[in-house]
Amino acid sequence: MSSLLTHLRLICRASYLLSTVCWGLIAVLVLYPFINLESQRAVKKAWSRQMLKACGLDFRVEASPEGLLEPQPGELVVMNHISFIDILALDALRPVHFIAKSEIRAWPVIGTLCQRTGTIFIERGKRHAVHDVLRVMAAELSQGEVVSFFPEGTTSDGRQLLPFHANLFEAAVRAGAAVRPVVISYRQDGEVTTIPAFIDDLSLVDCALVVFRAKGLSVTMRLLDRVPSDGLSRHELAARVREAMHRGTS
Repeated sequence: MSSLLTHLRLICRASYLLSTVCWGLIAVLVLYPFINLESQRAVKKAWSRQMLKACGLDFRVEASPEGLLEPQPGELVVMNHISFIDILALDALRPVHFIAKSEIRAWPVIGTLCQRTGTIFIERGKRHAVHDVLRVMAAELSQGEVVSFFPEGTTSDGRQLLPFHANLFEAAVRAGAAVRPVVISYRQDGEVTTIPAFIDDLSLVDCALVVFRAKGLSVTMRLLDRVPSDGLSRHELAARVREAMHRGTS
């Protein structure tokens, strides 16, 4: 009986997820060209929250010490990286221009969604790729847009922070922008869990199936104090942000 219920849950979630992906694709192809940026962000936020629901996760936000419930215009958002769900949770908090590997462009459906919703792609392995991305990031931040990346560069099980890569923090230094650290965590029935962690030799499909079969999952986004970039090098800024996030996860 338990196995049957698990299979039924998987089928229902897969159907709900597919329908949500479809309406998101229709929205970016048909609706986006006719609405302004604020409306586009509202659509993306609503879609991301529905995607989380389709994956079986409750979405929770813990306000920053100054009482903010989302990143502010012109901030560089950095977050720890645990799961393929992380970007959905970030866009459910506040849609951003996310830095992603260029290979995602070729992914069916997801590539189109990313391209049409402001993703900034980086060509890994190319000599000037980071310089080009930094220029775009700094320009977006200077115009009041919110840009984000994962400073760890890979996923962990969420129990500790991995070392940070400082290169992309240079965008905040150039734009004079503050960094907004966000700590993401996953729980099952109130207890911290590694179920959504995309680690070891798990494939994306295997990780997704584990999440879809589970129940009682939630994702929490905790906003921390902004970290000003004034007078700091990218390495100093990365170190301060990591220390703040380390305190925020302990």
